[in-house]
Amino acid sequence: MSVKIKLVRVDNRLLHATVALNWNSFVNANFIAVVDPSHIDDPFLAKVLQLSFPKKNGVGIFSVEQLINFLEKDREEKCNLMIIFKNLEVLREAVEKGFVIAEVQLPYPASRVMIKQLDAYFSPEEIEHIRYIQEKGTKFFLQTAPHDSKDYSIFKQ
Repeated sequence: MSVKIKLVRVDNRLLHATVALNWNSFVNANFIAVVDPSHIDDPFLAKVLQLSFPKKNGVGIFSVEQLINFLEKDREEKCNLMIIFKNLEVLREAVEKGFVIAEVQLPYPASRVMIKQLDAYFSPEEIEHIRYIQEKGTKFFLQTAPHDSKDYSIFKQ
C-alpha cells in the first residue's frame, strides 16, 4: 500500500483543536505527521498531540529527514496522511531535500480582512521561503476551516 497525502499545512500551533477535529474529519487522515525538528525527542509533546487525535489514528513528530524516510517506506496498510510543518523554513528544507507537493495550506491570520499582500503578514525571510517553494511548482493558499474557500490571491507573483 502507499501513502496518500491528504493535506499539507504550515501552522506554528502544530496540532490543535481546529486541525484535529475539523480538518481530520474533512480529509479523513489516519496519521498526522508533525514536522518540527525542535521537538522530535519530546515524549511529553508527543503524548499531548496524540490526546488531540482519535486513538485509532496515529501522530508522529518528525525531522525533515524522518518525514522523507516515512514517505518512502513500504506499508501493508494505506496511510492517509496530513502533514503539518512548524513553519515555512522547515517546509523549505523539506522541499530542498526532495519533498514535492502541489498545494500548501496556511491558516488565515486573525486580521484576514487587512491582508492584501504578502508583506502585510509575512516577514521578508518567510516571503523568500514562499517564493522558493513556489518556484518548485507548489501553490499556497489561505484557509482556516474546511468550509472556507481556498484563497490563493495574495500568493500571486
